Amino acid sequence: MRESAADVVRLQALADDLLLLASHRATAPEGEPVDLAALAEDLVREHQHLPDAKGLRLTCEAPSPALLHGNATRLERLLRNLLTNACRHAASEIEVTVGTDGSQVVLTVTDDGPGIAPADRARVFDRFTRLDASRARTSGGAGLGLPIARDIAMHHGGTLTIEDTERGARLVARFR
Repeated sequence: MRESAADVVRLQALADDLLLLASHRATAPEGEPVDLAALAEDLVREHQHLPDAKGLRLTCEAPSPALLHGNATRLERLLRNLLTNACRHAASEIEVTVGTDGSQVVLTVTDDGPGIAPADRARVFDRFTRLDASRARTSGGAGLGLPIARDIAMHHGGTLTIEDTERGARLVARFR
């Protein structure tokens, strides 16, 4: 009975993610000023207390304000997906930074895990892609977190890319 209930919860989460991707295609994000720096600080504080972050050092460097026009709920989902992914793969540390570069707001999430090979960097944004084939369905997502995050960035006039780093993975969202 417990296994069946867990399966139902996983299927519901998968259905919710697929519906979210479909709704992004059909609607433009509502517009309001969103302080991405404040949002990042709040979510990092929240993630520090989650079981997935146990034993990890999460830091946030986000001098406020870092304002962009968009949908706060969707931008929160983007950051939550990046943090969840980083927590899943980090060895000991995750660093989140938010700042500006000219007229752009830049969000960076860096972890010290195994990283993402250059050959796989485009592929991880495809739906249902899971690079670690040995993961069981209960130990990871369905491969929708990064595609959802990129979709949200694109619908906010931004980009989400993976950049080189000495160790781990560095995901960078840039918004105009």
